[in-house]
Amino acid sequence: MRTLVRGVYLAAEVEPTLTHELAAFLGVLPAGTAVDGVTALHYWGVEIGPVTPYRFVTTAAYQSKRPEVRVRRAGELPACRGVVVRPVPALVAARVDLTLLQLVEAGDWLIRAKLATLAEVQSGLSSASGRHCLRAREAAGLVRVGSASPRESRLRLVLVAAGLPEPACNVDLGDEFWFIACVDLYLGEWQIAIEYEGDHHRTDARTYGNDLLRYEALAAAGVLAIRVSKAHLRQPREVAARIHDALVSRGYDGPPPTFGPLWRGGGGAQA
Repeated sequence: MRTLVRGVYLAAEVEPTLTHELAAFLGVLPAGTAVDGVTALHYWGVEIGPVTPYRFVTTAAYQSKRPEVRVRRAGELPACRGVVVRPVPALVAARVDLTLLQLVEAGDWLIRAKLATLAEVQSGLSSASGRHCLRAREAAGLVRVGSASPRESRLRLVLVAAGLPEPACNVDLGDEFWFIACVDLYLGEWQIAIEYEGDHHRTDARTYGNDLLRYEALAAAGVLAIRVSKAHLRQPREVAARIHDALVSRGYDGPPPTFGPLWRGGGGAQA
C-alpha cells in the first residue's frame, strides 16, 4: 500500500492522481473545507502556477502545520461544486499566488475551456477585495476571448505591456470566396500576423509542410507574418522590438516599446 496522508492509503500499483491526493487531505481536514485557489484551477484543468502546496479554504477554526498544505479561513465558503471551489472564485483566490501575467493566462484559459464567460471572469476579478486585489482588478481589464493557448495569451501581453497596439486573437483572413488562414494574433490596420509556433510546427512533417504553404498564401495576400517561438518568448523585449520594427515597416508612427509598471508587473515576464 502507498501512504497518501497518515491513515489514508492507496494500492501500490495505482499511481496517485491530483484527485486522489486532494481527497486524502480533505479526509483529514475539518468539515467545511474545499479545494481552493491555484489547486482548484488545476483540478478544473487550468494548469497555471504551482499545484503545490495544495490550497484549501475552510470555515473552521483551523491552522494546518503540514508543509504541503495551505488553508485559508473564510466566514463562508465561495461557490463550490462538491468540495472544489468553482472556476471563477478559484481564479480570484489564486491572485495571491499568481503574477499578473499568469492571472490573465488563467482567465483566458477559463474562457477558452468554456468554464466561464468573459463577463464572469471580468466581474469576478473586478470584485476582488483584500490582499492583491489591485492585481486582480488589473487582470480583469486584460483577459480576452479567443486566445487558443497560454503562450498566445503571453505573446499578446508582451505587446500590450510594451505599449504597442493590441492584436485581435485568432482571426480568419480571407473573404467569402477565398479563405487564407486563421492567424493567432492580427494587427489588422497594418496587416501583420503574429504566430506562436510550438515545437510541433518544427518536428511534425505535415504541420511544417502546411506552414510553408500557409505563409506563402499570407505573403501573397500582403500579410506580413512574424513567427515567435518559445525560445523567443524568453527574450520578450526582443519580441516587442521585432514587432515594433514590423509595425514601422507598415507605416506605424506610434511610440516605440516602453517597459513600465505593467511590464514589470508580469507582462514582460519570461516564458
